[in-house]
Amino acid sequence: MRDLVRGYATAVLDGVGLDAGTVASELGAFGAALVHFDALRQALTDATVAPASRRAVVVDLLGDRASPQTVALLGFTAHYEHASELAPSVATLVGLAEQVAAAPEADLVGPPAGRSAARERLRGYAERVFEELVDDAAVDRVGDEMFTLSRLLEESERLRHVLADADVPYHARAAVLEDLLAGRAAPATVRLARYVLRNGRTRDLVGTFEWLVELAARERGMRLAEVRSAVELETGEIARLATALGRLVARRVTVRVVVDSSVVGGLLVSVGDLVIDGTVRLRLERLRDALALSS
Repeated sequence: MRDLVRGYATAVLDGVGLDAGTVASELGAFGAALVHFDALRQALTDATVAPASRRAVVVDLLGDRASPQTVALLGFTAHYEHASELAPSVATLVGLAEQVAAAPEADLVGPPAGRSAARERLRGYAERVFEELVDDAAVDRVGDEMFTLSRLLEESERLRHVLADADVPYHARAAVLEDLLAGRAAPATVRLARYVLRNGRTRDLVGTFEWLVELAARERGMRLAEVRSAVELETGEIARLATALGRLVARRVTVRVVVDSSVVGGLLVSVGDLVIDGTVRLRLERLRDALALSS
């Protein structure tokens, strides 16, 4: 399993209100579907299919049939895991969810990792934490608090030593951190800061928290969706489309509509490398090709 996916999974399974037993069951059912349904397995393990499209397949397939945590976790894994490793990764996710179901305080960080792997885990964890925030203002607050914490650590060698000392049990260091942040930081900031300590590689705490500030700044950028339509769309239609696309890409989406008579009817949607062609033009082209083949 990629470290990025492990970090994201840890954040999902750390989440408030999680029913880990249900998530484990749903993940297991999806893993079984990968084994028994050739079309699904081929669609999700084909390296030539764009990652965003694989994610869209998972989100569309599961819809409201699974918990939001399961949908998010499988969608992220389908997007970022190597296509050939999807099935083994889903099996690993089942094991992680079962660990949490058996012991909610289970440590899911994984084996010791080098600097690059530790950063990837932290990036995955942060990705999920940011997804759960309601708006840019909340992301801004986390970034500001991470910056303040990095400056505090830079100025206090004693505090850096206490939090980075691997010989001190994690829970003791986490207690110091929580006491420091109590009443001064958002829950998301505390979650991220705790994970930094759990994740290891604490020799450069200042640099790590500064890096999280950069991630928060990057997160503030919304995804842009270009929607081509033969006619102007109403405000309500645009809002519903933004919500649906946001669910597919797990990000807030702003929609830009381009009126294009060549699409005839329906919509042509592009969000990054995800393209959804629901136009009449496409259906006409397919019909033309089918007629040509039968002639």
